[in-house]
Amino acid sequence: MNVIRRLTEVLEQKLVKKIMLHEIGYETMWFMHDEIDEEIVPLNILSILAEPVICESANYTDDEGNYYTLIIIETGNVNPYEAWLVNDKVIENFAEGDSI
Repeated sequence: MNVIRRLTEVLEQKLVKKIMLHEIGYETMWFMHDEIDEEIVPLNILSILAEPVICESANYTDDEGNYYTLIIIETGNVNPYEAWLVNDKVIENFAEGDSI
């Protein structure tokens, strides 16, 4: 459940608030390549992954109703691939920097 820890670390820093475990949703998903949106997982990442692609996902909704989703995919590299979405829109480099 590294995805929960990662989502919590990043959002607590960006939102400057404590996020409780019971406020986070979690699921593991399996997809075939043709089921994955290339905006979420680019072809250069997708092409190195075996099928089915196993993803971990965690989500959180803040007090203003913004919905944050983190999808993590193990790629065989030291760091897994991360896709961050805010209100269902992919946000590049979301985890970098202090503010939203």
